[in-house]
Amino acid sequence: MAEPLLDEIADELPVAVAVLGPDGYLRYANPALADRLGQPPGSLTGRGLDETLGSPGSFVALSQVASGEEVELSCRRTDGTEIWLLASCRPMDGTEAWVAVFSDATERHRIEAEHGAQTAALARLAELPEKNPGPVGRLTLDADVLMANAAARRFIGEGNIEGRCWVDLCPGMTWDLWREVLAAAQGSGERVLHEAERDGICVMFTYVPSQSGDVIFVYGADITARRRDEELLAEQTARVAEVARFPEMNPGPVLRMDTAGKVLMANAAAQKVFGDALVGRGWLELCPPIGSQAWAGALASPEVVFLEARVEDRYYVFAHRFDPRTQLMFVFGADVTAQKLAEQALRQSERMATLGTLAAGVAHELNNPAAATRRAADQLRQAFGQFEDAQIQLDTTGLTPESRELLREFDERARSLAEQPADLGTLDRGDREADVEDWLDDRGVEDTWDLAPALVSQDVGPQDLDRLAAVVGDERLPIALALLTSAFRVHMLAHEIGQGTGRISEIVGALKSYSYLGQAPVQAVNVHEGLDNTLVILRNKLKHGIEISRKYGGDVPPISAFGSELNQVWTNLIDNAADAMDGRGHIEIRTRRDGDWVLVEIEDDGPGIPRRIQHQVFDPFFTTKEPGKGTGLGLSTTYSIITEKHHGTIALRSAPGMTCFSVRLPIESAVAAADVPQEPLSDAEKPADYASRAGRV
Repeated sequence: MAEPLLDEIADELPVAVAVLGPDGYLRYANPALADRLGQPPGSLTGRGLDETLGSPGSFVALSQVASGEEVELSCRRTDGTEIWLLASCRPMDGTEAWVAVFSDATERHRIEAEHGAQTAALARLAELPEKNPGPVGRLTLDADVLMANAAARRFIGEGNIEGRCWVDLCPGMTWDLWREVLAAAQGSGERVLHEAERDGICVMFTYVPSQSGDVIFVYGADITARRRDEELLAEQTARVAEVARFPEMNPGPVLRMDTAGKVLMANAAAQKVFGDALVGRGWLELCPPIGSQAWAGALASPEVVFLEARVEDRYYVFAHRFDPRTQLMFVFGADVTAQKLAEQALRQSERMATLGTLAAGVAHELNNPAAATRRAADQLRQAFGQFEDAQIQLDTTGLTPESRELLREFDERARSLAEQPADLGTLDRGDREADVEDWLDDRGVEDTWDLAPALVSQDVGPQDLDRLAAVVGDERLPIALALLTSAFRVHMLAHEIGQGTGRISEIVGALKSYSYLGQAPVQAVNVHEGLDNTLVILRNKLKHGIEISRKYGGDVPPISAFGSELNQVWTNLIDNAADAMDGRGHIEIRTRRDGDWVLVEIEDDGPGIPRRIQHQVFDPFFTTKEPGKGTGLGLSTTYSIITEKHHGTIALRSAPGMTCFSVRLPIESAVAAADVPQEPLSDAEKPADYASRAGRV
């Protein structure tokens, strides 16, 4: 009898499989073999191979081939139809039995039998080459192209190829092979076949000499589908052969259990992970992170359910496959600890790369106000010296109380306008400065080019100057004017210093809030404040042509979250939007409450993401940026922070001229995913590499 586990797996295979005894009788035959022969499932067991196939000598022919080689057998179905099967067999370890695999070769046998007719048909088609669906050409004995139809030009991937060398153009063609073509043309009579592949298309070329022998005709047939079927058959055959050694050869944990989760079978790798004597123990007891809800979901799902769990200090992905026919659950585990650690290192690398970019931007933002403050401080020393000189000179002239009061009035006006300058147009300012210069020239005051702009900035006109001259006198007028202009410059420069230092304080405060320095990792986070701080940090990148509009909902409450990691999410999304628009465009940020969730949408009017790649944007290392400008980890890290650390969701909508990322975050406590049992992932939520993590056999 066949191994019960082999029965369960082989019954599901699409290829025909049988277990043969040394006497040639079938110990087991799966439904696919019965279907090939037109027999009811289960009716072949116990019958001889020759009787089953309706072909005497089949068992002898099959038993004499070496392990892994193939033999073509002629068979008759119950309805009398003749079919051909391609068979191979391998010995089963530890037994005298063989595992035989059969594939349908009827169509191939028919094609090979009709090969001569097909060649003649191709020759007729060559009379109308442009109508031929396959590549057709005519070559000289030196392999130069005399004619090539449209199909041949498409396969080669170039325009007009006439006059060029076929050996240089056609993939896989060599001069040694061309010499075989010439030898066939000169008398051997054998047709030379040549298989070529380009851009995933596989073509079999046949070289036929003309009757005169001075021209070589080449005919191509697309065999892509046949090659794909052969590869699939080889893969399935290899899987069947591997079944005979399953499950002890599997390097990962493999378990079989009933619907209650009781372990019925466990391989050595499972015992190494969970301990000895596993049979009879409960799966949820062995692996608590799975959880009863996840187990119920795996039982109800018609698909394979992937669940990730941490067992002691190792991370595993367990693929759960429930078989409704046997009411058994099969679990295949794969150790993904190295991958987890690599992902963590990559995410840390992405964070450091982002930090470096932000640091450069913040340094640039700090440099501008710092340089302006330093420049204003240098100018303030000079202006204050001029102010002191003018003040001393006026004091020595014996100012009247009325003069002092008027100068104080002008000083207060200068102090006010230094903080809020008058809004004057270019023409208006020029006219006023000309009037003041004329007034000063009429009274013989020197340096009118320097005094006039400062006086106009203080909103001092000819009438004010008449009043000043009347009070202080013509002798003191130049000194009073020097005092007024230097005082205004002192106030203006002091205000500039205040603005510069205030800007520096604003950036430092935003940076501290952005990083949540000195605060608990999980806390009540104001989403709006995090978005605003992110915009401040990215201001250097956004200020040169990107317009930001904020539409914050008034009903958005604080959420319990990892503040610094959420800010990394906002940074990635906004920075990607800015890159997509090439620094020119509009970004709109919207927030609102959605039941027990907070919804944040970041939309840009860039070119959009093509539909064919939208499903890949969250995959690690996938990027649309030029080499050297993107690591492909930003959105992957964003996905992990939102879904794994905050139990939220992130979705993408995109069309030409619009891309919008929607982030939904729970308002209540958000904890690390490793601290709670994980539930099954839906197909939409499942990362692209989950299937490869499962380690299925």
